Amino acid sequence: MDPRENMYELGRALKPHGLKGEVAIKLDVDDPRHYAELDMVWVDRRGALVPYTILSISIRPKSTVVRFDGVDDLEGAQALAGSTLMLPLSALPPLDGLKFYYHEVVGFELTDVNSGALGTILQVMDLPGNPLFKTEKDGREGLFPIQDQTLVSVDREGKVITVEMPEGLPSLYFG
Repeated sequence: MDPRENMYELGRALKPHGLKGEVAIKLDVDDPRHYAELDMVWVDRRGALVPYTILSISIRPKSTVVRFDGVDDLEGAQALAGSTLMLPLSALPPLDGLKFYYHEVVGFELTDVNSGALGTILQVMDLPGNPLFKTEKDGREGLFPIQDQTLVSVDREGKVITVEMPEGLPSLYFG
């Protein structure tokens, strides 16, 4: 089993920050402050996941500066530039209410308050400005927008997301 199956992409190492081994990173998360106490991260080094202990982390408005154990100079920091930073899925902060992680809802049932079942969520397509649920029902696929105004409820225990889609959209896919 590929260890990446139980990991998520936290962000990327951008470039060295200064001359003493610090690295500027870009966290691809909603709120970087959730990661201010992070003590370890896995770095994808040419296809191998290598654990790095974090000695210090400074969350800044446009990037985050990290000092990794064992990275003490410009060359060491430069070697990390462009690398993907990964964390185990278990490290994700829990979400509640209408917030969810895309990977979390694959396999959930999608239901519309007016039209009923919209199928099983096969994938969440993270298109810029227009994320979509991709569902399958009775051998047919549907694409439904994920927008705050369309989300009604997220039932994690029952594995059901209830939405209110614009009138006519469900019938485009399922009649």
